Amino acid sequence: MAFNDARFNQDGTCICVANDKGFKILNSNPMVITCDRDLRYKNVGSVGMAEMLYRSNLLALVGNSEYYDIRKINSGSLKSKFIKPWKQNILTIWDDKKFVEVAQLVFTDSILNVKFLYDLIAVSLNYKVYVYQMSDVSLLHCSNTIYNPYGVISVSTYRGLNFIAYPGKLKGSIMIQIYTKNRISGSSETSLYSEDYKDSDDPDDTFEFDEMMEAGEKTGKYMKLTMKLQVHVSEVTSIDFSPNGLLTVTSSIQGRYIKMFDTLSGELIQVFRKTNNFGRVTKCIIDKEMKWLCVISEKPKMYMYQIDQTAIKDCEFDNENRKVNFKNSCIFDINNEDKHIGKYFKNFKNPITFPSTRCGHYNIFKTVVNKTKLYIHSTGVFAYFKPRNRDRIIDGALMLDKETIVIILQTGRAMKLFFNPAKYAGIKLIYYHHL
Repeated sequence: MAFNDARFNQDGTCICVANDKGFKILNSNPMVITCDRDLRYKNVGSVGMAEMLYRSNLLALVGNSEYYDIRKINSGSLKSKFIKPWKQNILTIWDDKKFVEVAQLVFTDSILNVKFLYDLIAVSLNYKVYVYQMSDVSLLHCSNTIYNPYGVISVSTYRGLNFIAYPGKLKGSIMIQIYTKNRISGSSETSLYSEDYKDSDDPDDTFEFDEMMEAGEKTGKYMKLTMKLQVHVSEVTSIDFSPNGLLTVTSSIQGRYIKMFDTLSGELIQVFRKTNNFGRVTKCIIDKEMKWLCVISEKPKMYMYQIDQTAIKDCEFDNENRKVNFKNSCIFDINNEDKHIGKYFKNFKNPITFPSTRCGHYNIFKTVVNKTKLYIHSTGVFAYFKPRNRDRIIDGALMLDKETIVIILQTGRAMKLFFNPAKYAGIKLIYYHHL
């Protein structure tokens, strides 16, 4: 039984493993098998990718064999409403409680990545990203991207807000989409700011999320807001959210820094410095308390960075003193049409000069000064871990409340690591488990 892929669910409590005979699910801590499904009687071929929706019975399955010719669907040779072979361009929504396929999506290119939300599913191809509504499997959004061979895409959810991020059409840019069904503020219980603060002398610096969402467009049952951010110079290789979606971490293929932004304002919060021979960043993980950043490299190594708590304290959703400083913002376009942009975004249609980008007018003296400031204020590596035999790390989860980090290796092993700076200045292996 060959190991094809493994990944954690959205909260890191389960590991979903795809293999030649089907899939199986394990608890993260303790690492025990809870489900093992043999789907060889159902379809032909092997499962190459399996994404689990939290701890529910719904899974997204993608095949491991060559892509299916979509022209065969109209040839009349298809006897069932579901295509039987597991193919790289066919996404099957599987209900493990009823042991049946719920829905099936066929694409014209191989599926590189799939991400689940409660009622949304995002699919990444080489040059496109699709967003579907799960209740009726209807297409909400389709966007072209720059060449995305690694299937970079990230999702998160918080208080009815659904965040989706993926590379933009331009090199070094990313797209952040926010889907919501209801107004976030408007009542005394859910208002972001007190009335005294709203009536302050400088209201233009106040962050009004409802007014921001009114700049969006109606898509199905959702109100969608799209923000374009210029965050790097070279191609973006990693985009990840914090568990609540309010922080966005990005990395590029040639850049020397990993950057953390405020999702709702596009403001650069903290910069993390890479070491020599760092390699391509494949994944960034922020713990639930937003104190530590875990960065996984293809070298392979895992690095731990400490997040500055004073830098992120103003990013909390309910913070009454939350302000947006657009002089430090990388947002350069929202929803494409100026007439639908909120009052805080009208003057920032064009790229803004920022130390981390090449937006705006180029000045070599300012560039040297800004890069020097960026290096001085960047955060270095706190600790790192390197697996034996140079096995590449494909996914990880932080459970720092239990002093535990769990990583999955490409060879089909899961490692449980101990990390507590108060007790041990580093990361050490506890045990490993064969998936």
